[in-house]
Amino acid sequence: MIAVERVYKSFDQPVLRGCSLRVAHAEIVGLVGPAASGKSVLLRSLAGLQKVDAGSIRVMGQEVVDATSEQLRGVRRHIGMLFQNVALFDFMSVFENVAFPLRRTAQLPPDEVERRVRAELDAVGLGGLGERAPASLSGGQQRRVGLARAAVTRPRILLYDEPAAGLDPVSTARVFSLIREQRARLGASIIVVSSDVDRVVQAVDQVVMLHHGRALFQGSPAQVLTSPQRLVRQFFGAEAHGPT
Repeated sequence: MIAVERVYKSFDQPVLRGCSLRVAHAEIVGLVGPAASGKSVLLRSLAGLQKVDAGSIRVMGQEVVDATSEQLRGVRRHIGMLFQNVALFDFMSVFENVAFPLRRTAQLPPDEVERRVRAELDAVGLGGLGERAPASLSGGQQRRVGLARAAVTRPRILLYDEPAAGLDPVSTARVFSLIREQRARLGASIIVVSSDVDRVVQAVDQVVMLHHGRALFQGSPAQVLTSPQRLVRQFFGAEAHGPT
């Protein structure tokens, strides 16, 4: 579904330094690592929002690196994304925020748009709040609006950048539970960037740890405990359980 091969990206300093990873169909992958390890840059690159300097990024068989604008539009039609700051439009209602990507990318009659938006709001527990302004919602509710907006086009890939940032433990658990429900409902492949390592290992199928712009580890949460790399075990707090 997604194949990243030896991707490089620099700004003033190198950020991605030969990063490689793979994401299978309907798989939830947690993307973790120390600050400034390239997680958000990689996520934007997967969506074609950030050009890389070298390497290959294939999304559903389409090469994203050096793709034309038309080819990128075709890829993005299959991707839903939640940015770290949620990026809701404060001049739109909750309903209109969720409807926005549908109206941009799909030629649907108004009643079908309304049906889909109401269904997504119900799915994230916000049914009946469609006419509210985003600013009137709690932080957790705003992030659930973002989840609904990302999923409303029924994409094959969902990219989530810190979907539970700043939330309390109960709200964080709710967000990750909804992400798993979206995978079950949509059959989508999902990549979640998160600083909440403990929550990630409980919610995902695979974990990718970036370090200095490379994928230092990719495997199941259980495999973290037996990783031969001490740095990986230390990052996940599993040092006491793994080989020395």
